[in-house]
Amino acid sequence: MELRDYVRVLRRGWLLVVIFAAVGAGAAAAQSTRQTRMYAASVTMIVSSPDSDASATAAYQANLLSQQRVKSYADLVASDRIAQGVITQLGLNEPAARLRGQIKAQAVPDTVLLSATVTDPSPARARLLANAVGAVFSTTIARIDTPGGRNTPSVRVTVWEQAKLPTSPVSPKPVRAITLGLLAGLVLGVGAAVLRGRLDTSITTEDQIREVTGLPTLGEVAGDAGAARHPLFLHGEERSRRAEEFRQLRTNLRFADIDSRATSILVTSPLPGDGKTTTSCNLAITSAQTGARVILVEADLRRPSFGPYLGLEPTAGLTSVLIGAATLDDVVQPWGSSGLHVLCSGPVPPNPTELLGSRGMSTLLADLTDRYDLVILDAPPLLPVADASVLAAEVAGVLVVARAGRTRRDQMARAVERLTTVDARILGAVLNMVSVRRVGRYDYDRSYSQVAEHRPGFLGGRRRAAPVPTLVGGGADEGPGADREPAAVASPRLALDDTMFLPVGDGHVGDDPAGDQSVGDQSVGDDGFAADDDLLDHDWGGRVGPPTDPTAPTARRPEPRTGRHDS
Repeated sequence: MELRDYVRVLRRGWLLVVIFAAVGAGAAAAQSTRQTRMYAASVTMIVSSPDSDASATAAYQANLLSQQRVKSYADLVASDRIAQGVITQLGLNEPAARLRGQIKAQAVPDTVLLSATVTDPSPARARLLANAVGAVFSTTIARIDTPGGRNTPSVRVTVWEQAKLPTSPVSPKPVRAITLGLLAGLVLGVGAAVLRGRLDTSITTEDQIREVTGLPTLGEVAGDAGAARHPLFLHGEERSRRAEEFRQLRTNLRFADIDSRATSILVTSPLPGDGKTTTSCNLAITSAQTGARVILVEADLRRPSFGPYLGLEPTAGLTSVLIGAATLDDVVQPWGSSGLHVLCSGPVPPNPTELLGSRGMSTLLADLTDRYDLVILDAPPLLPVADASVLAAEVAGVLVVARAGRTRRDQMARAVERLTTVDARILGAVLNMVSVRRVGRYDYDRSYSQVAEHRPGFLGGRRRAAPVPTLVGGGADEGPGADREPAAVASPRLALDDTMFLPVGDGHVGDDPAGDQSVGDQSVGDDGFAADDDLLDHDWGGRVGPPTDPTAPTARRPEPRTGRHDS
């Protein structure tokens, strides 16, 4: 791992580091509050060697003897003999071993000074015990070092300074304990984050996709709370970051292979929930905004979701055409006024793989590519079933969607391997639900993207709430259902650059002062995004969607064409 990899791992695991640091500091603080306060009192003693000879040599030798004895005496102070003498002198009722544990002694280097320290929960008792230790030790040494036949000891220990009453405890020390606990937690947290990053095999960057599959990443789509509530960006601001990311994906697809431009694109993913359906829907919407004739085909016959997503009738569709129960013109439904058509899945068949791999499906794809400039198919995931692999051999290009932080590298590699096995042409990958912090550095400043809103003369010089789009031919302000908001689809355009702006002109339901464009109750679909359930529950007079205005223009299906048209 390089330095930037460690930085990325720490950015992803910052919460883990914070948790470990907080736990370490909290544990240290709790331990400090539970500990008993201990006070320390010290007595200072001096070791000397009396000598009647006043010469310099004799004095030097006596000083050396005292220094040598000090080192040995430091070990004798904290002994059972001294502890028992203190207990006897003070009349205490406790074992000598316990008192011995409270006594510590040390010799001051290069001096004849000896310091004895006694710790105790009571400051007064600590001073009393320290003074007693000094007195008992002095008496004991005088008795031991007095040779037989002499009244004067060879070495004498004298208390130089009595112990003072301690005013502050020596333990616990909360500040030091919390600091050490915090540092220990930080170290453990960083180690856990790095270990987690080394063991984490999920895909988070486009470099990892290129390393695993060799594919270019044609687009990165940020994940946020708004995307979960409104998977189709038409529900929100048309100049939002999410809308711009799909426009960028549309542009990158155009330049993926200029020599042989793909007219039919299969959108799939390794596993369910990676975002293939929302990617295919939003890609179809943005492609249709350029004026191209686009059809969105729901080729996921196992778990269809276009009905709730787009507010269309799902009972007849692709399956009906393949089994001969309906013609293509009967089941294709227009969506919006920008040329987008949708072919829903229809009834769920018992043999979806066989239907998608049939000769009728190949014929249908050929018919669609003749009628439309771009055919986008939303296929099932690659790893659970073989449906997408069967279709991949029939289309001009495949787009693989991976979800950041969820799709594992081995899953992505196996998905691409299945496509390679059927000799599919893989255009690239899309990294979905990328962290907003990571993709934010590539965005324009928000004020730049909204300059047009405040330009003099643009919609009266003030910002208007984005209208709720209506279905083609639907009069949302008229008829029985006018009090409900319809499903979100495209609306008429303004005379602006249609690759950058979506319409806010006529044909809208009405301005929303609060800017709230939510529609109905939300439920979670297959891709982890919300869908509008009440669109299907409402009675629109025998059809799904708002009532049709007889005076409103209707979209005309494209006629078959003989040549290719590059939009």
